[in-house]
Amino acid sequence: MSETEQTVDVRVGAGGDPLTLGLPVFAVASLALGMGLLGLPAGLHVVAPLIILTTGLFQLVVTIWAIFLGQSIVALIFGLFSGFWLTLGAVLIGTTHGWFGIAHVGAAEELVFICYASLFAFLFIPCLRLPAIYPIILALIVAALSFAAAGVFSIAGYLALTFAFLGFYASLNVAQVALGAKPLLSLGKPFVS
Repeated sequence: MSETEQTVDVRVGAGGDPLTLGLPVFAVASLALGMGLLGLPAGLHVVAPLIILTTGLFQLVVTIWAIFLGQSIVALIFGLFSGFWLTLGAVLIGTTHGWFGIAHVGAAEELVFICYASLFAFLFIPCLRLPAIYPIILALIVAALSFAAAGVFSIAGYLALTFAFLGFYASLNVAQVALGAKPLLSLGKPFVS
């Protein structure tokens, strides 16, 4: 008997859907942000920055995953959100511990909110070609960050809770599809085709 060699094609990182990780961690960080902006519950200011910072790391993984799959728009969106969550987390943790020597902490947070609200406003335009839920989430994010920059934290917090809920909603759809089932929920038709 002769043995024959058999080759197996192994492709590491060449499959799956990065949204299965990206959407739920986005929703969790958005929930923490919304609760933090509303001041709920007491003591959240200690945990929320850690949730936000680790979300930035998870979304960096999602970005790299999407790059390997050639999903440019997914990589773009999650790369930008990775930057937002990492920046906000670092600012929140750093200012809490006095790492940056900033006298007025609110000004640092305001700058982050203004810069990323502007960036996400521009991201909104190409996202009009995605299912409707995604540009709606972006519009809510831009509004929430704008209100937060203006110091209107209650409205910003409720808007953040709204886009957190929509993030969880979208993640249910992605999870269903990842399991081989039909989507449970409609994400809406694109505004622009």
